[in-house]
Amino acid sequence: MLFALLLFFPPLFASAEPQALRLAVVEMTEPGFAATTVNPIRKALSSVFPSEDIVILRFNSATLESSVRELRPDFIISPAADFLRLVDAVGAHPIATRKTRWARDPHQSTGAAVIALSSRTDISTLSSLKGLKAAATLPTSLDGWLALRGEIEDAGMDSEHFFSKLRFFGYGMPHVVEAVLSGAYDAGVVPVCTLERIEAEGLIEQGVLRVAALKKEKEGAESLCRTSTTLYPDLIFAALPSADPETVRSATLALLGLGAGEYSWYPTSDFHAVRALEERLHIGPWAYLEEMTPSALWRRWRIWILGTAGLVLLLLLSELRLRELVRRRTADLQAALAERDRLAASEENIRSRLSRLERMGAVSQLCAIVAHELKQPVGAVINYLAVARLKTGISAASPLPAPGTDSQADPVLITAIDGADMQARRIARIVDRVRGYARAEKSRPVRLRISDVLRSALAGVKLSSSLPVEAHLPPQSPVILGDALEVELILHNLIKNAIEAVKDDPAGKVAVRVSGTDSEVSITVDDNGKPLTDEAFERLSRVSASGKSDGLGLGLGIVRNLVEENGGRLTLSRLPGRGLRAEVRFDIASDAEPGENTEKQSFPEDQKS
Repeated sequence: MLFALLLFFPPLFASAEPQALRLAVVEMTEPGFAATTVNPIRKALSSVFPSEDIVILRFNSATLESSVRELRPDFIISPAADFLRLVDAVGAHPIATRKTRWARDPHQSTGAAVIALSSRTDISTLSSLKGLKAAATLPTSLDGWLALRGEIEDAGMDSEHFFSKLRFFGYGMPHVVEAVLSGAYDAGVVPVCTLERIEAEGLIEQGVLRVAALKKEKEGAESLCRTSTTLYPDLIFAALPSADPETVRSATLALLGLGAGEYSWYPTSDFHAVRALEERLHIGPWAYLEEMTPSALWRRWRIWILGTAGLVLLLLLSELRLRELVRRRTADLQAALAERDRLAASEENIRSRLSRLERMGAVSQLCAIVAHELKQPVGAVINYLAVARLKTGISAASPLPAPGTDSQADPVLITAIDGADMQARRIARIVDRVRGYARAEKSRPVRLRISDVLRSALAGVKLSSSLPVEAHLPPQSPVILGDALEVELILHNLIKNAIEAVKDDPAGKVAVRVSGTDSEVSITVDDNGKPLTDEAFERLSRVSASGKSDGLGLGLGIVRNLVEENGGRLTLSRLPGRGLRAEVRFDIASDAEPGENTEKQSFPEDQKS
């Protein structure tokens, strides 16, 4: 009853007995396994850990990895093949290998022997077993069927279809032995030395059974028993990652100090032979290769493979025929078309460049003419506004009537006159600047507060658009060197372009942000307009056909020139999802740099315009 509780509810016992040492044992069909192997090891561990209980956990080979992960034993006793699975799965470390007294080398201690009735003289070599009925212990036994499978595959035969009938009985003695003695099966696959043991113990009569398909005709250096296969390492005593290093050290000394008996233990082992067998049989880490071997694929899909191959062959022949016909008729044509395309592309490039140059020249002449013609009427407008201001009794220096004066002027009229005067003077400055461009004159840079210039640009935008613009200004405005009007035109143009991109979208937004470092200031204008194609995005940075019905086609090329004239850098980038960001960066003006100060203008203090 206690054993059953330990087997099915080990976590409960582990929690109640925190000092218990857990020893896992993979279930074996070996007769007397507990008495010859498990109990001596348990006794040796008890001698070095007298204050701890030695709890035995019995694991099944089929669920070994999951059991180890769940119950976390300290040590495990398992066959070499199962141990290698734990090495790959959880990182188990070998401590010692069991060697039977019949073996000379612990690295070559176990394998398989094929037994048959001595009267069956037709069973002698490995090839003579083909097509017979055989009994074996377990399909996963390294000391049984797996070892024999390796020999069959090495001999160039198919182990899966070697026997006409193969049945697994679990125990070699008495099940497999009885199956052969009764004549129900022609041969049996048992662990090496099984026949020698049962004959020595008098369980069967000497000479009734014999070992067939002998690996060696007489005793070899590896084993004193007759074997039909290559020999491999026997059981492995291993430490698991959950074991304490000091516990592992003490357990190793106790295990290697066990006295010689039926079995003895030797430090570690060479597992290359086991790994090679697993790779040949496509088991363990190489199990995935089984479904990818040519023979397996051919057996499963040969009809589809043949049909597909035939169809591909027909298509290939048809394709080759068509290619030959097309090649003969298009060789010369391809060369002619390539030359024609090259000439057409070159001609189109030259035409495009000439068109842009002609447009720039025409625009330059037109700007000079317009600027010249606008100078006089703009001056007249300013004079007329001055007369209107005098008629209202308001001076230019004071926007409101002076105290003590009797003025009946309409405040709305005064505001209109002031606004018209301000815009007319702004037009005059722009006209002067255009005329300066025509004469190749350069303006002298002045010290500008970016916040003041941005507020002025936003005020100008308000006159033509009702869309609110989010403006984020720093508490202390950065100062740069530049032309006040040109910088204002730069910001005005960028904000207006952003508004144009979202004006038809009810959820359209435009945001302006001023930020920077000790060395430069950055002004970004973001919008959430429609996504731009690569061609449209590339067109923004050069003089090209305008995307607007009333545009001149100059676009951001002129803005970029103005930015560079004022020592700045303009960068355009597409925002994730949708929208565009225009960023202008200027160097911060130091106190030691020359430049005239601009007059401080009064602007609203709110952060959203």
